Amino acid sequence: MTEVPLRIAMWSPPRARSTMAMRVFEALGCAVLDEPFYAYWLKATKREEDPGYAATLAAHEIDWQKVEALLLGPVPGGKAVWYQKHMAIHMLPEVSLAWMERVRNCFLIRDPAEVVTSMSEFRGLAQDPEEGARLAGIPQLERIFDEAWALEGRAPLVIDANDLLADAPGVLLRFCAAVGIPFNPAEPITWAPGKHEGDGAWADAWYQKVYQTTGLEPYARKETTVPRALEAVVARCRPTYDRIAAHRL
Repeated sequence: MTEVPLRIAMWSPPRARSTMAMRVFEALGCAVLDEPFYAYWLKATKREEDPGYAATLAAHEIDWQKVEALLLGPVPGGKAVWYQKHMAIHMLPEVSLAWMERVRNCFLIRDPAEVVTSMSEFRGLAQDPEEGARLAGIPQLERIFDEAWALEGRAPLVIDANDLLADAPGVLLRFCAAVGIPFNPAEPITWAPGKHEGDGAWADAWYQKVYQTTGLEPYARKETTVPRALEAVVARCRPTYDRIAAHRL
């Protein structure tokens, strides 16, 4: 059951425009938290090649139990809503999901062809379907989706990143009404360019495109060409995406 103040745990795979979504909710007046389990995951998986590895471990908590306590602790600035951006891939098997009962679990998804292609361009991706899907966080996302469904007794709230770009007022109106956040679709959603105070220590390495934005840009759907070597990875991810997307706003 979600407690007051409202804590929104927004789960997504990598490269799902999750930082853009975090900017949106920050602009709506929410406190925001950027991938709190990332430092723990980097340390546990020994991913020293990831951009910002040393800076992230130096600046952020690496004990997942302390991270869990943080998520349920005081909300920064005493705000009524705390938007917590989470990557499903960071939730390794040893991490307890019990804390999910005390937040509102929601999901931000993106077509797996776009996720996989974007990841391959940014840092490469395994061609083996199972390993590639795991690195894209898809099996982990489905596990967390099932957990959230069990906790709520119904399908969790789901936003497709492309739907958010195509019809931000409509999607946000439905989402905010569902969770109890005031929202005026007539007011523009804007933010300052560059790095924000709530961005993680890895932001300079990962968020350069977001730094250049000041709001949601007009959406023009583009065809995604999946590298032939990664077609099997996309095919492995597709059923999970389709299952979760069936419940999107």
